[in-house]
Amino acid sequence: MLIQPHTQEVLARERALLSEISHFLTARGAPFDVLSLAQTAHQALDETFLLVVVGEFNAGKSSFLNALLETDLLKVGVTPTTDRIHVLVRGRENGKLENTDDPFIVRQTLDSPQLEGLALVDTPGTNAVIRRHQTLTEGFLPRADLLLFLTSADRPFTESERQFLTLAKRWGRSVLMVVNKIDLLEHDHERQEVKTFVEKYARETLGLTPPTFLVSSRNEHINKS
Repeated sequence: MLIQPHTQEVLARERALLSEISHFLTARGAPFDVLSLAQTAHQALDETFLLVVVGEFNAGKSSFLNALLETDLLKVGVTPTTDRIHVLVRGRENGKLENTDDPFIVRQTLDSPQLEGLALVDTPGTNAVIRRHQTLTEGFLPRADLLLFLTSADRPFTESERQFLTLAKRWGRSVLMVVNKIDLLEHDHERQEVKTFVEKYARETLGLTPPTFLVSSRNEHINKS
């Protein structure tokens, strides 16, 4: 799920190849719009990959990210606690705030190798009484390179979650499904039933079956389906 060393090697080869293509096109006198496409593709490889975590409030997004990154940096609570977009990037100082041009976006650093070339984005919960939270999350959706969609094992795939996935499909975003709080289900057959349920309705909404993970952020335990 996170960028690994072999992925960085692939990116390096792609950068070199795109550079060669740009030189070739320039030498052959290619039109400006063709050259621009090659340059844009090269620049996109150098931009930080945005992995955006979305889901209903109290689905455990912040807990999931804290467990994933082995930190307690993100605030956790039983009421909607994330009221802004939190962007986690790699840096030497844990929790250091960096300036952004948007008052609703908080950028913080974390000294974690898992964030190399990657920014993890924690969003306000959807389907909350505070409408601005939903608006912020929906507004950030087009900027995501990949969506990590959290649903909860005790209330998997609600109608509001279906509506949000429909919006993600409209924007053409790739999605990974995460069923959190799996520790609430004692038996394997219950977990399999929830997994099958989520996959079925995600497939109906997205037109494909996204990869699905079963997660217990409390126990820091993750199973890939």
